[in-house]
Amino acid sequence: MRSAPMEPVYPGVEVHANVLNALLSAAPAFTLQSSEDGLNTGSQLDNAISLLRGAQNEPFPSKPDWEEGAVIATIVVSGVFLSLVYPMLGPALLLLSSLSFMLGITALNFKLWSDYNLDISLIIIIFLILLITLVNLTYGFLKEGLSRRAIKGMFDQYVPPAHIDSMLNNPDAYNFEGESKELSVLFSDIRSFTNISESLSAGQLKTLLNDFFTPITGIIFDHNGTIDKYVGDMVMAFWGAPLDDSDHRLHAVQAALKMLEKVEELKIEFKERGFPEVNIGIGINSGFMNVGDMGSTYRRSYTVLGDAVNLGSRLEGITKNYGVKLLIGEETHDHLEGFLCRLIDKVQVKGKEQPIRIYQPLCMEDDADEALMGLVDEYHRAYKHYVEQDWDEAQRIFTNLKKRDPGVMLYDVYLDRIDEQRG
Repeated sequence: MRSAPMEPVYPGVEVHANVLNALLSAAPAFTLQSSEDGLNTGSQLDNAISLLRGAQNEPFPSKPDWEEGAVIATIVVSGVFLSLVYPMLGPALLLLSSLSFMLGITALNFKLWSDYNLDISLIIIIFLILLITLVNLTYGFLKEGLSRRAIKGMFDQYVPPAHIDSMLNNPDAYNFEGESKELSVLFSDIRSFTNISESLSAGQLKTLLNDFFTPITGIIFDHNGTIDKYVGDMVMAFWGAPLDDSDHRLHAVQAALKMLEKVEELKIEFKERGFPEVNIGIGINSGFMNVGDMGSTYRRSYTVLGDAVNLGSRLEGITKNYGVKLLIGEETHDHLEGFLCRLIDKVQVKGKEQPIRIYQPLCMEDDADEALMGLVDEYHRAYKHYVEQDWDEAQRIFTNLKKRDPGVMLYDVYLDRIDEQRG
C-alpha cells in the first residue's frame, strides 16, 4: 500500500497499472501531413507510409486515430463478403474457410503489433466471423433437416427404405417434377374379389387385404419398385423412378414371379385361418411414360401416365382370358434376358395399327428343367402351325400338350379357336 496525491492509501500495483496505461494510451508522436496537395494520391500514400514508419519508432504499441475507422471498414467488408460466400459452401468447407480467415486476421494483427507497434482491435472481427459461420451452419443444418423430412414425407409411402437413404444423401437429384422416361409398370389384381368380399365381414376383409398387401409390397420394395397406389384389391407399381434403374424390366419380372410364389404360400395360410382362396393376375409393360407428382391442389400423387401404362393394365385384365397368371408386353420381353417365356398371343391394342406380342414368363432359365423347356418348345411349334393356319398339325400338338399338362387352360383356348376357324 502506498500514499498518493489523491489517496492517502493506494495499492502500489495500481500505480504501476496507471503508468502502463498512460504509456500505452499515449498519442503517437506523429501526424498526417495537411498540405495543399493533401488530396493527391501520391501524397496520401506517402502519408500512410510515414505513418507506419512513425509507428515503428514508438516505444510501445498504441491505437492510432484511424484504428476505429479501420475496424469498422474491416467489419463491413468482411461481413458483406462472408454473408455472400458462406451460404454457398458446405459444412466442411465452411469451417475450413472460417478457420483460415480467422488465422489470417490474427496473423495480420500480430504483424502490425510486432512490426509497426499498432494495437488494432481483433476480438470484434473474430466474433463477427464466428457469428456468420454459426448462422450459416445453423441454417444449413436446418435446411438439410427440412429437406430430408420433405423427401421422406414425399416418398416413404412409395419407395423402399433403401431408396429413401439414397435420396437423402443427394436430395437435389430428386423431386416431384414431371418427366418422360422409360419405365416398367406392374398391375396386380385379386381374381373374383367381389365373391371374396361378399363371403367375409368388413373386419375380415380388412385383415385379409392387409395381410395380403404387406408381403406383396415387401416384395416390390425388395426389387427396387415404387408403389403407385392401391385401389381396392389392385396394386400398381413401377420401376425406374424416382431412382434410375437400368434393369427395371428385370426387377419388375423378378418381383412378379416372387409375388406369384408368395400367393401360393398365402393360400395355405389363409385356408388355415378360414379365409377363401386368393389368386392374382399380373400385367407388366415397359415403355416411355410420364412420371411425377400429379393431381389437384387438394390431393396429389406420385404416379405414371401414358399409353404404355394403359397397356400394362390391359395385360393384367386379359390374363384370365388365357388362364395364365402373368403377362408381359413385347417391349418388356424383347429387352429381357435370363427368363424362360412363352409367347401367348398377338393382341390388337387401341391406338396401335399393328398387334403386339404378349408373353408369359415362366421362370428363370437356370431354374427350368428339361421337361418344362420341352413343353415350351412344343407349344411354340404348335403356335407356329396355328399362325400358318395348319389346323390339323396345330390341333394334334395342342391335344398332345393338353394330355401331358391338362391343367393349362391356354391349350383349350387354341383348340377352341381351331374349331371355330374350321367351322
